Amino acid sequence: MAKNAQAWTGVGIRSNRSPVISKLHRSARAECTVKGSKKDIINMKSFGPSNCNEICLEYKKKLRNVMATIASVVILTSPITMDIDLSWNANMNTKTISNMNKNGPNIRHLPVFTCTIQASRQEALAISLTENQRFVSDVWFAVTSQYFDPTFNNLGEAGWKEQKLKAISAVADTGPDEEDQIIVYQAIQDMLSSLDDPYTRFLDKNKYEAITAYARGGSLNSGQIGVQLLFDPRLNDAIAASVVEGGPAEKGGMKRGDVILELDGESMDGASAEVVAAKCKGDIGSNINVVVLHRPEDAGGNDEITSTILDKRNIQELSIKRDTVKLNPVKISTFVSTRTESKVGVMTIPAFTQETVKQTIDSMRKLQQDNVQVFAIDLRGNVGGYMPAGIDAAKLFLAGGRRIVAEVNQGGQITAYYSDGIGAETSIPLYILVDEKTASASEIFSAALQDNRRAKLVGRKTFGKGRIQNVQSIGNGCGVAVTRARYVTPLGRDVHSVGIKPDKEIDCGRNDAIANCLSGII
Repeated sequence: MAKNAQAWTGVGIRSNRSPVISKLHRSARAECTVKGSKKDIINMKSFGPSNCNEICLEYKKKLRNVMATIASVVILTSPITMDIDLSWNANMNTKTISNMNKNGPNIRHLPVFTCTIQASRQEALAISLTENQRFVSDVWFAVTSQYFDPTFNNLGEAGWKEQKLKAISAVADTGPDEEDQIIVYQAIQDMLSSLDDPYTRFLDKNKYEAITAYARGGSLNSGQIGVQLLFDPRLNDAIAASVVEGGPAEKGGMKRGDVILELDGESMDGASAEVVAAKCKGDIGSNINVVVLHRPEDAGGNDEITSTILDKRNIQELSIKRDTVKLNPVKISTFVSTRTESKVGVMTIPAFTQETVKQTIDSMRKLQQDNVQVFAIDLRGNVGGYMPAGIDAAKLFLAGGRRIVAEVNQGGQITAYYSDGIGAETSIPLYILVDEKTASASEIFSAALQDNRRAKLVGRKTFGKGRIQNVQSIGNGCGVAVTRARYVTPLGRDVHSVGIKPDKEIDCGRNDAIANCLSGII
């Protein structure tokens, strides 16, 4: 056995095949080769007498499970030859075997096989991983076990494993020092970047603590700055999709469309909207210094973004005092169409929250009492929010049994959500105004009503956020966000990165009056 070999022990199977047992040598020996994949087939080269094929098959199954366990721990760069020693752990003498062959086995006589596997390193990276290498491996397994795309961005299993090996090699000589941790975190980020998915990302201690505290709701005295954030993959930054009127952010000078560059001196490059929102939260009355890049709300592609960044006059540091911020409720208004003279009831939904459905129901009732003939819902600048609210709000306008949205996970399993039709308004004509900031839960709502031919979409193509993330701890106070599923519209559309095309495309900005936007349409 080679030097530095390491041993594993696995419990074998029980067998009642006495004709095979009677001919099986008590100290059989076997060799197998494993390549480090759960799907690799173990090649049994020899196993005792040549006529023990039946029990060899049973052991082959057992050894596959043992090897799968080993493969999940050992990082292999080449096949490793395993020498497997098999032995009885029951007192099997000639008389016992003879009785078993004659009268059949008794449960107390059935041997339990055990195998001790010795693995020699052959150009292996390391069987005993360093703490940082194990940490990298833990991140890789956390992503692998739930990532929604089984092809791993067309890398395939082999290519995705290669990314793990690169990351582990990069941290081989690192230790617990803070400078080394930067190398480890960068290696993990490089590994995850191969998936080309900005929503699957590593969360260091600060970012993970911020996002978990935000999910818990923080302290009772938590203050906010009053801004809705949206992660823009083109910028790899969070942007202010909307700013609460009269809120702390607006008072401090933040504008819709601003890019969040720093918070209290910490770079927000690559930080998700959730992480930035969490860090904006704090004690009421406390200040937060925010460095923003002012840019036009309708800034175009990367060239325009780059030229804006190069102009340092567009970068500004703001001091914002946190305060209690009441989320904008659903607002209602009316206007009369100049084309049809129909009375239009408008519901402006700035974000989907746990209160949105109730507020929408109340708004619908008030508008119906005002004898409106058409509904218009304004979702411009609505970046989403609470996903179940988008689903439940769509139910308010659909007959029972209509599909609203479906989630598709790594294994292709589909979880579909349907309308129940209870109290739904299905007769009044409905128009939905959208723009390039309409995202996530807003897109679920819009696509459900468009695909079911319940509403006409008007405006600009939507943002295109059709992925679901899960955040989990991976130890050392850090975490990882993993895209675990994708959204599919009722007609099977995947809107991610492409958005939803309105039925009627018009150039209608966020500040344009909805009556003007719908002029000539209603």
